[in-house]
Amino acid sequence: MLIRSFCLSLLLFSPVALAFEVVEVTPNVYALVGDLGQRSAENLGHNMTSGFIVGTSAVAVVDSGASRAGAAAIDAAIAQRTDKPVRWVINTGGQDHRWLGNGYFKAKGAQIVASSAAAADMRARAGEELTGLRRFLGDALAGTEPVYPDVTFAQRYRLPLADMDVELIFTGGGHTPGDIFVWLPRPRIVFAGDLVFVQRLLGIREGGSGPWLHSLEYMRDTLKPAIVIPGHGHVTDLAEAMRDSYDYLHMLRSRIQARIDAGAFDAVEAAQGLDQSPFAYLANYDDLSFRAGNAQRVAQELFSATP
Repeated sequence: MLIRSFCLSLLLFSPVALAFEVVEVTPNVYALVGDLGQRSAENLGHNMTSGFIVGTSAVAVVDSGASRAGAAAIDAAIAQRTDKPVRWVINTGGQDHRWLGNGYFKAKGAQIVASSAAAADMRARAGEELTGLRRFLGDALAGTEPVYPDVTFAQRYRLPLADMDVELIFTGGGHTPGDIFVWLPRPRIVFAGDLVFVQRLLGIREGGSGPWLHSLEYMRDTLKPAIVIPGHGHVTDLAEAMRDSYDYLHMLRSRIQARIDAGAFDAVEAAQGLDQSPFAYLANYDDLSFRAGNAQRVAQELFSATP
């Protein structure tokens, strides 16, 4: 695949952390590609893909990491590539590793920006997320405290990053209710956050599969990016992003809806034993509880929408 070869040729290994790999996507646009597996003390909770954008006089971070230590590793990676200060942190959603490193950057003078839906999600789940992180990170979570966005927006926000056109777009969420796109129209690059998973089977959570599909359709039909920086997995193109995320969600909904139309009694019957094997190539597929949970949540969503 051409985009994969392109990304591998640009791969730079950062000595500052075991948490992620630094990929120069284009001049001044970087992806931080983390583990496909679980959060851990070794990866500082950075089991996802995030990044940063370098403007003429300042830097915007896209997702601050799951911990203070993770945020410090992001900052160190930035310092290896530019001496410009971090002025903004964009939280692409309310998942722990998208925002719990905010406090580190806020203490250095950065402004935190997120959708209003993401900010509400953060406030609702901060305690739960920190409890879960302690289980995986232990002492590596030290000093991590919830710090909420300074600036929120309902649908669109243009970041005042000099010499870089950066637009934040909320289309209804997906993996979590406040997930957004960070769109750079001139190079046609999108940071998709948890709206796009590649290489790894996605998990359906608070946002719902219906809004998620709508958001992905917006990316495909309106943004039409040349390069997609996903929330999980390597930097990719639109085709792989849609295959590993949209096609999986669409398959679940169509197969479960067919069972409902055929007379499935409840969500359990509609979801039980659902064949998801077309996506067996993705990491996490072998986790039966993961697949079953996705099917059950979609079935509950569709049953709740049935008149």
